[in-house]
Amino acid sequence: MKYDNRLINFLGILVLAIIMFGCGNNGERRNQSVSQTTDLRKPLAWGHEQTIYVFADDRVWQYAEQYLQESIERYYFTTENETFFDLKRADIKAIQQFYRFKNLVFLAHLDTDSEVSNYVKDRLTENVLQSVKDNGVGMFSRHNLWANDQLVLFLLGDTEANLLRFNILQANEVFELFRSKLFSRIENRIYGFDIHSTSLFRNLPWDMKIPNYYVIYKRNDSDNFISFLARRRGQPDRYLSVYFEEMAEDRVDLDWISSTRARLAWQYYDEDEFRSEDTRSELTAFNGIPVYKFSGRWQNRKYAVGGAFQSFAFYDINGNRAYLIDNSVFYPEGYKLPALIELEVIGRSINLKLNRDHLSSDH
Repeated sequence: MKYDNRLINFLGILVLAIIMFGCGNNGERRNQSVSQTTDLRKPLAWGHEQTIYVFADDRVWQYAEQYLQESIERYYFTTENETFFDLKRADIKAIQQFYRFKNLVFLAHLDTDSEVSNYVKDRLTENVLQSVKDNGVGMFSRHNLWANDQLVLFLLGDTEANLLRFNILQANEVFELFRSKLFSRIENRIYGFDIHSTSLFRNLPWDMKIPNYYVIYKRNDSDNFISFLARRRGQPDRYLSVYFEEMAEDRVDLDWISSTRARLAWQYYDEDEFRSEDTRSELTAFNGIPVYKFSGRWQNRKYAVGGAFQSFAFYDINGNRAYLIDNSVFYPEGYKLPALIELEVIGRSINLKLNRDHLSSDH
């Protein structure tokens, strides 16, 4: 009997799913993430890295769609409202067309015979099923399940009501899982290139992992300022700048960020400026170190152009210095968020030489 190779491959993939749910689950944790180890036997995941496909039965989708969109898509203002992710419902009947896409979510509950729930239940071990029954809910994330560079998330409930409640309660965690994966993908991509030698930063109290396709745009050592530019046809212009100043005590706040960024942009970017009403601020962290983030829209009336920027500022208590890492994007043709994420990933690699603290990605 001659078997269809696609069927054989697909059955093999289903076996992998069974193995995935059977390994390492102690029936006690509700959220389990499996390692991101690359399997050279698997193909590379395809599809847009900011598109997430969701498998859900009709009733579940009816109630869950709004919360999923609000929690996962999330608008980020650059020069317009851009979404982190684009959420799309996928048909379980077409699973063979979707199982290798980069981002997948399955919503299922145990007390139904609907298609999506049956598909998931048929591939769970008794260990996992019992865990969901005991806890009422369960969330399982799997990296590289059916393809490399893939994230598959299973949100489960013993009943429809518990599943929908869990979907709401875990909204932020679901977003952070996919956001972290997006940052990781961009990081892997940019560091597939060579980076500048540390000798470039010989006379500076910091260094950074900057890909070679970023070239020095402006440098003023007397002002402790250096700026890099990445420019490629069909891609956004990306500017990465680092500035520091001696500061006996921590005076880094939003006023300092705003005024410092305004001065540097006007001086080094040929009269770039921004309006306070076009900005937003928040407190974040680089590897546990408090960092102010100041972002918004820049404009240049001299050349009648504009774009998006984000600045990160923090105080180095060991070196008694204030730092500002500024990212700027010019791309009238399209979305700017992926470029801003790239710049943030690079900025987070800053290394302060005096105390050797390394500020790495914590997304």
